[in-house]
Amino acid sequence: MRIRTYAVSVLLAALLVLVGTLIADARSPAGGGTLTRGIAFFGPGSGAEFPAAGTGTVTAGSRRSVTTILLPAFVIPNASGGQDENHVVATIQGNVPGYWIVGAQITPFVSDYSKQSGKLKVWLNKPAPPNTPIKFSYFTFGIFND
Repeated sequence: MRIRTYAVSVLLAALLVLVGTLIADARSPAGGGTLTRGIAFFGPGSGAEFPAAGTGTVTAGSRRSVTTILLPAFVIPNASGGQDENHVVATIQGNVPGYWIVGAQITPFVSDYSKQSGKLKVWLNKPAPPNTPIKFSYFTFGIFND
C-alpha cells in the first residue's frame, strides 16, 4: 500500500510539472520570451540569429570586449515604440585574481525596433595580461516601459 501511494504521488508530481510547463509555454509569446512583472527574459524557439545570453572574451592586452547580441527588448510580448530598455548582467568566468568587470552596456540602450541586434560592451578594471584572455558570461533582459 505504501509503495502504491508513493508511486501515485510521484506520477502526480510529474504530471503537475508537465502541465505547468505546457501552460507556461502556451502563455509565452511567439518569440519564445517570458514577460514577468515588466521584465522580459529570452526563451527557446525564437529563431533569433544572435544570442541573448552566453559567453564572451576580453582578448589578451585589452580591457574591453564587444559582442553582437540579440536585443533583449525583442522578446517582450506585444512590445513596440521606443521605451523598452536593454539590460545585461556579466561576470568573469573562474577566478582571475586582480581582475573584475567594471561595466557592461548594451547599445542601443533603448530599442527603436528597427533592428534585432545590438552590441554588448564589457570593460575590465585593467587590461588583460599578455597572452591571457579573460572569459566572461552574460545574461541579457529587457524592461518593458510602454
